[in-house]
Amino acid sequence: MSGMKFRLQCANCGATFFAPDRKERYCPKCLKKRAVKTGAVEAKREGARPPARRFDDRPQHAAKKELRPKKEAVKREPKAAELTPELREQVAQIYREQFAESEAPLREIIGQISDKLWLQRKLVAQVIGRTRHPNVEITPELKERMIEMYKGYVERSERPEGGRRRTIAKATGVPLRQVMNVVYEWSLSQYMQSPTPEPSREQLFEVEKAYWDEMDSERYRYSELPAKLAERLGFINAYQIFRWLDMLHDDRSRFDKVADAPPEAERQILEAYRQYLAAPHPPEQGLHSTIANQVSGVTARQVHKVLQRYRYQRRDEYPLK
Repeated sequence: MSGMKFRLQCANCGATFFAPDRKERYCPKCLKKRAVKTGAVEAKREGARPPARRFDDRPQHAAKKELRPKKEAVKREPKAAELTPELREQVAQIYREQFAESEAPLREIIGQISDKLWLQRKLVAQVIGRTRHPNVEITPELKERMIEMYKGYVERSERPEGGRRRTIAKATGVPLRQVMNVVYEWSLSQYMQSPTPEPSREQLFEVEKAYWDEMDSERYRYSELPAKLAERLGFINAYQIFRWLDMLHDDRSRFDKVADAPPEAERQILEAYRQYLAAPHPPEQGLHSTIANQVSGVTARQVHKVLQRYRYQRRDEYPLK
């Protein structure tokens, strides 16, 4: 009976095996795995660590991988931020020789030249702009015409499609950058003639209050109001008032995507605006944010839209044009 073996089934993998002990539950293969696992658990429980692997015991490919020197990351210098005469000439030359007749978008052309010369894109764009649209001679007559056009747009709060300066550039044949320079210099000269070249927020609040006071009084033609207000207030000139009224009557197209405020909210917004004009000082926060916090369910942009519509309506209905 000592050589007798029993046919058993492994409780772990289900394989059939023969063993002298009929109570054996695991086949020799699973029994070996369990012994290794049990030994590792016991070693961990007792705080013992398995012996460290020697360098020579590691796979050959792992050893080679660690011996391979690490490549250092190459840090490239930032693009040049100074436009030297040499770089200016290189940009212009590359554009004339390779891209003058190209139909590729301008931003792609700028990007390619910027990467090729490693020069900032804005500097490349500046050179290309002057290459495509060289400066023209601005005579006194042409300069006066440009200023009159811009002044008229401001006084009428007129905003032609594409912008005022671009419209002037197309009408006069002068590059946009030259138009911008002429307009800026003239506008700055008008501000410098004022007793207060940079009015404070409180002073602009006084201008706004005086403007609506005159609108209610209906004593002067609308085109005369800036000069009359400048004379009345004393700390600001007519051109500054024209510019401030131009800002109050902002571009209506900016609000095309802004939802209309509900009728009751619009009534509350206009009432809050009247209280604002009756106050001795402007609020600490901006006007639109202040009113939006007072009227529930509206945003500052919706408040702005309501006030814009109100200002344009009052101006359009003013009897003395």
